[in-house]
Amino acid sequence: MIPSNRVVVTGMGVVSPCGIGLDAFWDSLINCKSGIGPITLFDTTDYPLKVAGEVKNFDLRDYFGRDCKPNRLARQTQLGLAACKMAIEDAGVTKEVLETCQPLHMVIGICCSAIDVIVRAKEILMTKGATRIRPYMVGACQPHAIGASLVQYLGVQTSVTTVSSACPSGLDAVAAAAKLIRKGQTDMVLVGATDSPLDSSSLASFVAAGIPSTNTVLSPEEVSCPFDAKRSGVVVSEGAGFVVLERLDSALARGAKPLLEIMSGATMTDTPEAEGAMGGLFYSMDTALKNSCVRPEDVDYICANACSDPDGDVAEVEWIKKLFGKRAFQMPVSSIRGVTGHPLAAAGIFQVIACALMMKHKKIVPTANLHDPDPRCDLDHVPLKVRDAKISIAVANGHGMGGENSTLVMRSVS
Repeated sequence: MIPSNRVVVTGMGVVSPCGIGLDAFWDSLINCKSGIGPITLFDTTDYPLKVAGEVKNFDLRDYFGRDCKPNRLARQTQLGLAACKMAIEDAGVTKEVLETCQPLHMVIGICCSAIDVIVRAKEILMTKGATRIRPYMVGACQPHAIGASLVQYLGVQTSVTTVSSACPSGLDAVAAAAKLIRKGQTDMVLVGATDSPLDSSSLASFVAAGIPSTNTVLSPEEVSCPFDAKRSGVVVSEGAGFVVLERLDSALARGAKPLLEIMSGATMTDTPEAEGAMGGLFYSMDTALKNSCVRPEDVDYICANACSDPDGDVAEVEWIKKLFGKRAFQMPVSSIRGVTGHPLAAAGIFQVIACALMMKHKKIVPTANLHDPDPRCDLDHVPLKVRDAKISIAVANGHGMGGENSTLVMRSVS
């Protein structure tokens, strides 16, 4: 790795079910304040799924003024716009700074198209006819809509890349953005991820695939319980996160304070020959560590993918043990999904932001709702209570429904 091209995070923004903004997000993580609750975005009376992770009290006009037109944008685009604005402000990036970076590079991860816009268009078509479909719907439902909307907001020459690799898209977006800086192609990249799959048709599809929990015995706040024996499936959620990546020396020159360093990442797909579920995760972790010149024994913490999936949580634990050996039992391996649910592409960005906050505050966030650990999940999963600890090197894992696995290696900035 070339020292002059070290890549650091200098600003962060988050719009999550458990809090909007860094302070609210951090408070929810360390105090196990779940953002999961009854679905309110549509009527679930005759619906098999009752709970999800909704972003509460969100209005795009609170961030962009009363003249903006949120109804012309998909919900996930709105969430992403707000998160990006927060990240830019947190980094202290002015319009003048953005102009010096032209073309400004953006890399955005997304898992789902804007189903809410597509459903709205279908309803208009069926009730009012084809001539009543609005022109804005063409662009609003596209996967790249968030990038196009950000271009209009920023008002500078940009180069936008949209990454769509299922749920690890957020981690992959960060890894791809870091490469641009590391190779000397740019000094700054805005990178983020956003998803909002909480409409009736999307969630019905998830239920048909047997992915989310339909548990009605536990309270909504307890349904997402990674590593716990009572877990019964993922809790789907929504959200958006953005970070500002910069070349270290460039960031220091403008007076920015680095929050976290991005070392390297890797992505691997499961294969039929793998010895067990999520076999690609072993290779994504192994490759990411080698790309970062980090030995397994040097890792202080793993921010796990674990999203309350009965098989997936166990598989991740097994692959961690296979790769890290004895070290696996000596380092904390916790999950933030107990409070955030699983916001698809945004999940990876949430993990990066969580790791940066853990390094800043010298604390490890606990795994919420872990009251009765599954005997097969036998690592140090930091149940229920925040822990004081210094993290120098952290690893974040992501897994997608199509067998995609991604790992990102990060370290504190010295």
